[in-house]
Amino acid sequence: MFFQFLMLTALFGSSAMAWRWGGLDEKLTALGFLAATGASVFSNSSHYLHTETGVLMIDCILLLALLVLALRSDRFWPMWATGFQLVGTMVHVASMTEHGDFAWAYAVGLVFWSFPVIFALMAGTWLEARHRTWR
Repeated sequence: MFFQFLMLTALFGSSAMAWRWGGLDEKLTALGFLAATGASVFSNSSHYLHTETGVLMIDCILLLALLVLALRSDRFWPMWATGFQLVGTMVHVASMTEHGDFAWAYAVGLVFWSFPVIFALMAGTWLEARHRTWR
């Protein structure tokens, strides 16, 4: 319960930062994070007892969106966010090879790699806001 609160606080905090101080890249990313989080809540069918294919698809779509952003953006933070999202998506792939009781490790792995993605957005928003004040 504590980690859910911490995750939602980071998610909504980073989204608020992006909407207040970020540019278009930050705002679109925040919108993508919120949409992916909402969709993941509704597509989690087995509570991580086996590979969550719905959440995997959502994470793959988010990974693709971040990759497109990283390739077209003039900022550095989308590359970091894409890399962290790639590692988080690989947690799903690793869950496909496990056949034991791994629900806790699977869920923690997904949550753990969500934080650096969110922190990359927060850092990018802060740097964007700081850059605009120097102009």
